Amino acid sequence: MRVDLAALADNYATFRSASESNGVAAVVKANAYGLGLEVVSRQLHRSGCGTFFVATAAEGSELRDVLKDVEIYVFEGVRVETAQLLAAARLRPVINHAQQLEAWQPHANLPIAVHVDTGMERLGFSPTVRSGSFRGFEIALLMTHLACADTPEHELNSLQIERFDAVRAEFPGIPSSIGNSAGVLMGRDFQGDLGRPGIGLYGGNPFSDRRNPMKVVATLEEQILQLRTVPAGASVGYGATYIAQDDRLMAVLGLGYADGVPRSLSNRGYVAIANGSRCPIRGRISMDLMVIDVTDNEVSEGDWVELIGEDVSLDEVARWADTVPYEILTGLGPRIPRVYY
Repeated sequence: MRVDLAALADNYATFRSASESNGVAAVVKANAYGLGLEVVSRQLHRSGCGTFFVATAAEGSELRDVLKDVEIYVFEGVRVETAQLLAAARLRPVINHAQQLEAWQPHANLPIAVHVDTGMERLGFSPTVRSGSFRGFEIALLMTHLACADTPEHELNSLQIERFDAVRAEFPGIPSSIGNSAGVLMGRDFQGDLGRPGIGLYGGNPFSDRRNPMKVVATLEEQILQLRTVPAGASVGYGATYIAQDDRLMAVLGLGYADGVPRSLSNRGYVAIANGSRCPIRGRISMDLMVIDVTDNEVSEGDWVELIGEDVSLDEVARWADTVPYEILTGLGPRIPRVYY
């Protein structure tokens, strides 16, 4: 996987330009969406990012070893067993309920974020939360999360903002954070003081029904291990789910579901060869291998084939696999080398 750090920086700049407050953090959880926490976070920091969000205390501790003087928020909040780690690493827990607030009591002088659930029905305090519950605590950020930002016209977006406005009135003077990737691009009402884009930074489309405004960051390629002619009537792969109707030229690639290539792409997905031509995946994807149909194309063993990139978009792959770009990127395994340029 080739990771284009210049494109990553450009995507971050796009969010900065769209933000009314110019306040934009970066979500780097799950190993920076599979692209590599250390290199990605350093690049974002060089691009002007001073605030980061991760999912867990362990991720936050790893990021603190990379960047010593940035603000790091931890989405899961605090557990009794992680409180000391969070405090020692100067991590800021996103407090989601009263029990977490109690667990943070010994460190009440250290900054926290307060998460209010305005419609996601996941983590977070009720919109009826009152500021008096946090007396004695250092609230650095008040945040919520949009459930339907990828569809800007969805009525829940405005309803969540209406609910969050009432919460913000209860916490005057506290900076707010609302917008994920789509939210930041939707305009001031959906941003807050600090946007926190994730998938858009890494080239995924923040929207489900609009053209992708982001640059391609990750390109996944593999070499052809072997070419073979499959005669008419012969099957390909486990289960014989593909049977050649005539003689076909097939190429075997050294990637499979152990590398994070979804098995659901079997007989559904496509790859691209050097000239940009798309070739269908044939038969079932196995643990380490997959087969593509390169009939009528000029290819050789050792040629590189693109699975994700400029010719085969991340969003297309997710659609063929009946999933989302987040799952595709974060599922790519450690056997795939990450090369940065």
